[in-house]
Amino acid sequence: MKLKLLVLIIAALVLGSCLAKEDDSTSASFLVINSLTGNDLEGNVGSTTVFSDVITEGGIINDNGVAAVSTLTYNPTEDSEEHDITYYMNVIVDQVDVEFMRTDGKNVEGVDVPYHFSQPVNMLVPVDEEVEIPFVLIRHAAKMESPLIELRDVPSEEFVLQLVAKVTLHGKDLGGHRVAPVSGYMSVWCANFADSEPTPAP
Repeated sequence: MKLKLLVLIIAALVLGSCLAKEDDSTSASFLVINSLTGNDLEGNVGSTTVFSDVITEGGIINDNGVAAVSTLTYNPTEDSEEHDITYYMNVIVDQVDVEFMRTDGKNVEGVDVPYHFSQPVNMLVPVDEEVEIPFVLIRHAAKMESPLIELRDVPSEEFVLQLVAKVTLHGKDLGGHRVAPVSGYMSVWCANFADSEPTPAP
């Protein structure tokens, strides 16, 4: 009896280790977001906080982000010793979702935060390499809708709308298997920031 119980325990442990992958993934690979960055207030890239100007010199400009992404494999020690890392384990990222929220709990889309949206992309992320994937973070259309359009008439020193953007990447390996979606978060500050003064002519 004890021997049967021991066999069942061992079988359960082995089965559990075999099913360690995410439920929504059928791939031997998975994505990791190493960083999410955008432009700072001076327009410099690489900022972890993005400053979104709702109107710039009378025009509307979308705000972009960059996701630094890597592909890894489940059980890397086992893969490297018993199974070669194959070309089919590389991942194509094919969709980026952006959703917004606020820390005060006011999250009604089109009232408190911009509408969420999806954008198709096509970026190859090889195993054990990092690839930077550019994406649109704040759309032009969002700056013509609530709550961003109301910020046009509010000077930046009076009010800054602080948003949290949830960025989710979707993809599949080159064998056609979907990988588990992966999400990251970034801070976005929206306002009618002062435009830079033109450089005087010499």
